[in-house]
Amino acid sequence: MDKESKNMARSEHNVTRRGFVGAAAATAATVAGLGLAGCGGGGETTTDSGSASTDSNVEIIEADEEGFVVRAEKTDGKAPKNECILAFEGEFQEMHPMDWSDGNSGNVVYYIYDSLYDLDENYEPVPRAAESYEVSDDACTYTFHLREGITFTDGAALNADAVVSNYQAAIDPANNWRRRRTFIETIDETTEIPRVDSCTAVDELTVQFHLPEPYAPFMNSMTQFYLISPNVVNDSSFDYSKQSAGSGPYMLEEYAQGDHVSIVRNEDYWGEAPSIDRIDFRVVPEAGSRIAALQTGEATAIYPMPTDQVATVRSAGDINMISIPSTTMRYVTLNTNYEPLSDVRVRQALNYAFDQEEYCRVMYSGAATPATSVLPEIVPGYKAQTPYEVDLDKAKSLLEEAGYADGFEVDIIGDNSTQETKGMTFVMQQLENIGVTVNVKPNEAATNAELAAAPEDETTLHMWYVNWSQSDADGFMRSLLSSAMTPPTGYNTAFWKNEEFDSELEAGNAAPTEDEQNQHYGTCQDIVWPECPWLYLASDNTLLSYKAYLNGIKYVPQGIDVIHATLNV
Repeated sequence: MDKESKNMARSEHNVTRRGFVGAAAATAATVAGLGLAGCGGGGETTTDSGSASTDSNVEIIEADEEGFVVRAEKTDGKAPKNECILAFEGEFQEMHPMDWSDGNSGNVVYYIYDSLYDLDENYEPVPRAAESYEVSDDACTYTFHLREGITFTDGAALNADAVVSNYQAAIDPANNWRRRRTFIETIDETTEIPRVDSCTAVDELTVQFHLPEPYAPFMNSMTQFYLISPNVVNDSSFDYSKQSAGSGPYMLEEYAQGDHVSIVRNEDYWGEAPSIDRIDFRVVPEAGSRIAALQTGEATAIYPMPTDQVATVRSAGDINMISIPSTTMRYVTLNTNYEPLSDVRVRQALNYAFDQEEYCRVMYSGAATPATSVLPEIVPGYKAQTPYEVDLDKAKSLLEEAGYADGFEVDIIGDNSTQETKGMTFVMQQLENIGVTVNVKPNEAATNAELAAAPEDETTLHMWYVNWSQSDADGFMRSLLSSAMTPPTGYNTAFWKNEEFDSELEAGNAAPTEDEQNQHYGTCQDIVWPECPWLYLASDNTLLSYKAYLNGIKYVPQGIDVIHATLNV
C-alpha cells in the first residue's frame, strides 16, 4: 500500500468498527474528543473533599535514595535450596512467547526466550541475542548483528534465517498471535498496513528490517519479539505449556494454570550462566497469604507487596522492601457507548468526584502518583494536564446538566484479588457521594478477559477497573485509545474514537526526531484528557519485598528479574 492509499485508508475507516482485547496488561494490563465548550478538564477550587469513609490508619511508604522502604537487619540467613520462589498476585495465562496476554506470563517468557534487544531498568535498549544494531539515516532500515554461537534448546541455530522465519510466522494472520501488532498497523477490521516492508537475512549473522516509513517505537516493540526455534515456530501442534523452545537462560519445567510455573536453568545458555537452579512463579492472590509466605520462607520474594504490611515486614527483620517508580497506570475504562457514560459531562463528573490523593494513600500507602495524563510521568512523551481536583458541587452540576441529577446505577468489573476488589470498593464509595450507585463485580481474570473481548455491539461492559504498563507513548495510547483498537482487535474498552487523536498519534510515530514525536504525543494527551474515556486514578510504584538472602533482584520493564541474582545457601 503506497502512502496515498494509506492516508485514504485512514481517512475512510469506519469509526463504528469492531476490534479485540486479550487481557489487559493489566496485568493486565495497556479517543479523544474535541473538547466541548465549557467542559474542559481543569481543576477548580475544591468545595467538598468527598473522601470515602476508609481506614485512615495507613503507614505512608517513604523510600530512601536507593528505593529501600525497609532494609533487613538480619542478613545472615540462608535459603533452604538454591531455588527462588516468586509469589504473584495474578495468574499466568499463556506460555506462548508471541501470544501471551498478561504481564505475568510475559515475565516468565522473558526468562525462557531471547529477543534481539531488551529494555534495562532505565528503559534503555540493551543487547540480547543481537550484539549491536544500526539505523539508516532515513530511520527506515534497522540492521541487527547477531551474536555468534547461540542455539535453541533443541539444537537449532539462532541465526539470521531463524529470525526471518520467526518474523514470517509472526505476521501470518492465520496464527493471529498477539505480538503480531509489533509489525502491523490496524486501520479497521478489514484493513492492515505493514509496519515492516521486509525482513531479510543479509548473511548468517546479519538481519535487516526495512520499514516503509519511520516508526518511533520500533525498538521498544522489538523487545517483545521473542524468538522461537525454527524447528517448531510453524508447528501449530507444539504445546508451549508443556515444553519450551527458546534460547534464554531458563527452560520450562512445569506449567499449571492458576497455580504455578516452574522453570529450570538452561545448562547450555550462551550468556552468563544464571546462579539460581530453579525458579517457581506461584499464584497467591490473597495479600495476607503472600506476606505470610514471605515471613515463613515459603516465598523468596512477593509481588505486589501489600502496602498495609510495612510494619509486618519491618518486624520480621530479614526482609527487604523496595519502592520503584513504574510505568503502570491504574484507571477505570468508561464505556462511552453506554448511557449515561456516553455523555462527556457525566464522565467528567465522575472524575471531579474522585479523590486521587486519598486513593493513593488508602490503596498504596502513598506509593503512587495521582494521574495527570493518560501516561505515567516516567514514560517518554508524557505531557502534564490540569488535574481534576475534587469538586462535588461541580460534579453534581455536570450530572444535572446531563439529565442525571438523581444519579444512576452502573456496574464495575475487575479481578477478584484482594487489592483489585479493594480498589473497586474505593471507587464505589467515592462515586456514591454524587448519587452514583456502583455495583462491584469481582471476577476471575479469565472471565474479565472474555468480557473485555466482546465487540462493540455485544459488550456488556460498563466500567472496568484495570491497569496497563508499557514503556512508550504509542504502546499506551494506541493500545488503549486508538479507534482501530476497540475489542476484539485491541484494548480500547472505552470504545472511544477520535480521528484527530488517531492522526496525531500516527504523526508522532512517523516523526524523525524525539522532539517532534513528543509534540504530537503531547497533542494526543491534550485531546483525550477532557474527554474522560477513563476514570483517572494513579500511577503506582512497583513494591517488592524479598528475603535478605536473595541478592541482585531487579525490576525491569519485562517484570521481576532474578536471572543473575544469587541466593545465600
